Amino acid sequence: MTRERTAEEKKALIAELGVHQRTLRARGIPVIIVVEGWNASGISDTVATLLHGLDPRGFDFHAFGHPSEEEQARTFLWRFWVRTPARGRIAVFARSWYSRMLDEELRGIDWTGRLDRAIRSVRAFERQLADDGTLVLKFFLQISREEQRRRLLARERDTLTSWMITRNDWDFHRQYDAYTPLIRRIVEETDGPEAPWHVVEADLPGPAVQEVLSTVVERLRDRLEAPDDHRRPAVLPPVETALPVDGAESPHSLTGHEYRATVPECRDRLRACQYSLFRRKIPLVIVYEGWDAAGKGGSIKRLVESMNPRGYEVVPISRPNDGELAHHYLWRFYRRFPPAGEIRVFDRSWYGRVLVERVEGFASEHEWQRAYGEINEMERSYTESGGGLIKFWLEIDSATQLERFREREEDPLKQWKITEEDWRNREKRSQYEEAVREMLVRTHTPHAPWTVIESKSKPYARLRAQQAVIEYIEGLI
Repeated sequence: MTRERTAEEKKALIAELGVHQRTLRARGIPVIIVVEGWNASGISDTVATLLHGLDPRGFDFHAFGHPSEEEQARTFLWRFWVRTPARGRIAVFARSWYSRMLDEELRGIDWTGRLDRAIRSVRAFERQLADDGTLVLKFFLQISREEQRRRLLARERDTLTSWMITRNDWDFHRQYDAYTPLIRRIVEETDGPEAPWHVVEADLPGPAVQEVLSTVVERLRDRLEAPDDHRRPAVLPPVETALPVDGAESPHSLTGHEYRATVPECRDRLRACQYSLFRRKIPLVIVYEGWDAAGKGGSIKRLVESMNPRGYEVVPISRPNDGELAHHYLWRFYRRFPPAGEIRVFDRSWYGRVLVERVEGFASEHEWQRAYGEINEMERSYTESGGGLIKFWLEIDSATQLERFREREEDPLKQWKITEEDWRNREKRSQYEEAVREMLVRTHTPHAPWTVIESKSKPYARLRAQQAVIEYIEGLI
């Protein structure tokens, strides 16, 4: 009778899970379900039960083992960020960033950063997703050392499952007592209100699966009954260093002869720097922001023209498409981050969130204020995982911008560069000046400082950017 009652309860929970999935999809609420645990703790059976109650057209399932060659060439969180769900979809992770964190900590792989940095990055990652409306559910299946040994032996003796048991499984089992404090620390330090852990005693597999299923249904029900606006207040990051625009250079000029005399040496050094990054497997991101007509395109062209084109890519950023709008705003940028040894040059970037999206009203005040801290966390996580990051702001005054706008209108070869949107943005220059100033002061950090380049003289600005890249890379390697 008890078994029949349990089966009926399970059937009812699975049916309710499907109802909640359809409501979540209609309301555009993304969900992440993470199932972690000891080897042989029942992760596969637990996930299979959850997926049984879901419409396969509305979820994505991710099973993580050791990272692929491409994933090893990326920084720590890259392969998880790019798999975060779109609004209205559910992503189920059988193992996740936690297994990656533990595996690389135990193996002593230094490029991911030590455990404290990985924990900080993961907490920021989960909080950013939760702040953006994602429901994050995390389960850890706990089994005793004796139960794990029993299950490993049973699988090893079964011809259908023996292939699943490897030397690593037994090595991990023998170190069960040594790994327990490390796992406990990870769980405790990543257990927050935005993404709490549910530790499930799984020595008895049936009740454990039932507990996970009922908890998922309960959390989904609570989320759907909660008010839509349940966001935490945005916390503005403190000012960590002097405001870079206040220390910007005075206008410089450079003759054509001076520019041509200096550029060959810069080109040789830039190419050498690029190959040094490749040999050392260091990814580099270069961000170009600045006023319209400040010379970003020309500066980027001169920067990369001496580089090997197989080792760099210029990423022009425009308005997000529908697929990108369905994700956290940082998602589309993470997808374009470089693998180890390569360079990505962003012509505009994630800073659009606190510039054009702020001024034009595409992001709410809460969203763009929250973005300062999210950007700082993302950049810190990226650099602490071994990536390089250079950020340029190209500065020109209002009169110089107007002069260049008019030159573009009058030159048939440059008319494509000037649009009605450029003129509309110029009418709001005072609002953009306020946004630029706050962006610089809030995101000028020790791990990702801004370099403000006075760009009234295009030759000078181009040379200054090249020299700054050379100085940064030579200091990095």
